[in-house]
Amino acid sequence: METATLQTPSYPAILELIRRHGLQYVEFWFTDLSGKPWRISMAAPALTEDIFRNGLPLDGQPVGGAWNGVMLLVPQAESLYVDPTASIPTLAMICDVLAPAGRRPLPLEPRHVLAHAQEQARKRLGAEVVIGAEPEFTLFDGPDRPACENEVWDFLRGLASQLGGAGIQVDWFRTGPAAGQGRVQMRAGPALLLADRVMLYRHFAAHLAGARGQAVSFLPRPAAQGGIPGMPVHHALWKDGVNLFHDEAGWAATSELCRRYAAGLLAHLPALLAFCAPTTNSYRRLIPGVCGPTEALLSATLRTAACRIPARDGASAARRVKFCCCDSTANPYLAFAAAIMAGLDGIERRLECPVDGDPDGPERGLPAPRFPHSLESALEDLSADRDFLTASGAFSDAMIAAWIKDRWERHVVPVRSQPHPWELAHADIFGRADKIRRDGI
Repeated sequence: METATLQTPSYPAILELIRRHGLQYVEFWFTDLSGKPWRISMAAPALTEDIFRNGLPLDGQPVGGAWNGVMLLVPQAESLYVDPTASIPTLAMICDVLAPAGRRPLPLEPRHVLAHAQEQARKRLGAEVVIGAEPEFTLFDGPDRPACENEVWDFLRGLASQLGGAGIQVDWFRTGPAAGQGRVQMRAGPALLLADRVMLYRHFAAHLAGARGQAVSFLPRPAAQGGIPGMPVHHALWKDGVNLFHDEAGWAATSELCRRYAAGLLAHLPALLAFCAPTTNSYRRLIPGVCGPTEALLSATLRTAACRIPARDGASAARRVKFCCCDSTANPYLAFAAAIMAGLDGIERRLECPVDGDPDGPERGLPAPRFPHSLESALEDLSADRDFLTASGAFSDAMIAAWIKDRWERHVVPVRSQPHPWELAHADIFGRADKIRRDGI
């Protein structure tokens, strides 16, 4: 898994970037708890070095969500991107959001959570968490009408070109497996860098689709029939230029460290899904025997496994854990952070994970496979299993409570309080599914 390098430009270098590209505006991007991106713009000549040091004051109340009162937007110089979707040349700057008093991260600001989790790996293991993400989508020509394969290929070329224009390296892109479905694989890199880039990726994709008179959906089940796009997330730990997840003599060429990291993901899987599969629609993808990753084990071959070892050659750089349960509706800052903390917990507690083809797993007390079958269930699991998230201070109890409340209000209650179209189409006035039997379904 080749990785992107992280470079922090100086203020003169930023000014030169603005001059070289003829940029007329700069935009300050930030993300709320639910994963919604927000922006505020100013003319490029008004950008000063003081803004990078002390931040841009902003009244948070008009943008709603978790924001209330005055806050500081502090652009991160390593996360600057020329926005190829802007009609007027614009520089996008990803920001941390701080409270003016004490300059501490706002309690419900998600980016600092991932920064904390990333730092925990450095403190505990002296290693860098390297993340690769595959945000999959479905491209539509009209309601419930997926675009044909040639249109998806053309769309992917445009999206890859826009990502490249923003300075984001693309490794490859592909269509399928279902009609209208596609993905672009960005170069892996430090966790925080990749979360920023997932936010940009979704913005570019939505803008490009709209410009083409099409629509792009990141829902795991965007239509009654068709594909189930997810967002597989690849994890590895690197130290001094060495991939700590590789061991030529280990199972599937993995190190013990790698397998313990995967064990942490599986041990906390029900709670993780509250962040990684965060909508009611997410669980229309995770159906045992039908689709999606639905077995809580580590495998080198099974597509139904929650965690996979995808590398098929001996290259040490390629060894990683592919966590397959995440989908593109996730807030990447919170989803990546929760998964990292679960992996670190697996390493520290020396957990073992079930591996496909291991008949002695149950006898050795390995965890039994279990998947939540709904967002409600995952949120309950998160409420009960949170110590691995809060012990180091990466997540606070207040943030977890706010997330659970947000999911219930935005997703669970609206869906549960509405009759499902299937119920209306197939049940009689007493709720009996007689129409199914008559139709022979």
